[in-house]
Amino acid sequence: MKVINLIKVFIASPGDIAAKRNEVEETIYRWNIENTDNTKVILMPIRWETNAIPTYVNNSSGQSVINKQIVENSDILLAIFGHKLGSPVDNYRSGTIAEIDYFYKNSKGEVGIFFLDEPVPQILAEEYIEVKKYRDSLEDKGFYGTYSKDNIRRFLTKKVNHLIEKAQNNLESKRFDLDPISYKTSSAINKKVIGTDEYFEDNLDIFDPIEFDNDERLLLIYAFMDENSIFSTDNSTYRKVVQWESDNNLRSYLSDRVFDVLEKLSKSGILKEEYDSSFDEYPSRYILISEDYKKFKRYFLKNEKKISVIMEKYKAPIQADPFSNLDESDLPF
Repeated sequence: MKVINLIKVFIASPGDIAAKRNEVEETIYRWNIENTDNTKVILMPIRWETNAIPTYVNNSSGQSVINKQIVENSDILLAIFGHKLGSPVDNYRSGTIAEIDYFYKNSKGEVGIFFLDEPVPQILAEEYIEVKKYRDSLEDKGFYGTYSKDNIRRFLTKKVNHLIEKAQNNLESKRFDLDPISYKTSSAINKKVIGTDEYFEDNLDIFDPIEFDNDERLLLIYAFMDENSIFSTDNSTYRKVVQWESDNNLRSYLSDRVFDVLEKLSKSGILKEEYDSSFDEYPSRYILISEDYKKFKRYFLKNEKKISVIMEKYKAPIQADPFSNLDESDLPF
């Protein structure tokens, strides 16, 4: 029986963008399908409409009950703002802001705030001024971004990795206190060092299912075949992967999860992150540095037969020609 870690993601937003909350929930379920087997983590979407239990507490507002019941017990808070800030509650400008503030002060969890980048209807222009003021107030905190499904996926992957790393560090810290010698030894054994031929030839086998997941392996094969060592986090990389899959008659396996795979390879130290101020807290691109890229290509050139075997697993099914068994007399023209 597998042990799975549960991470609760509270989805907060004013009522005008309930449809986006649904979209985030769908993104979370998709993330689980793609990542749970590898990460041993399952994300649970939390929303006040579905997870708060009706109750009566004397001298408490409905917002404070929601905060105590579900906001406080969440691990990640993901807030979205559209063209409205929401209704004032408990001395806050909106219930969503109250939830963000309460979560940040009491849970010390991971926070992500996203704003829709869409034309503002004239009827909401005045209300949007308040949204913009709040967004501007976050400038010095540096933890907001533009809403998109890709940005939500990258945020979730980054924060899940951070939570896993924090949990592992806590565990390693306890091990270090108890047995510093075994701690140092195990760390040295597990450390991957890029920059030597032995990295690919002796210590690490890209085709080993223990060392690499299927999606990681396929992205590295793509990089080799496409002669590409730089992966932008805008849609250009996604489009290139889609084209590569089409050119090689492959299923859309890699393109469905390409940004999550880049994040994983960066986490393992194989790709290097580069940042640009216009990308908020996310990398602007991932790079396989020049010397490692050359060693990486040499490794694959020695293993081209293995590449063919891997590629065959992801071939798209051949669609039967619906007219192949018809006589000309059967055709309707």
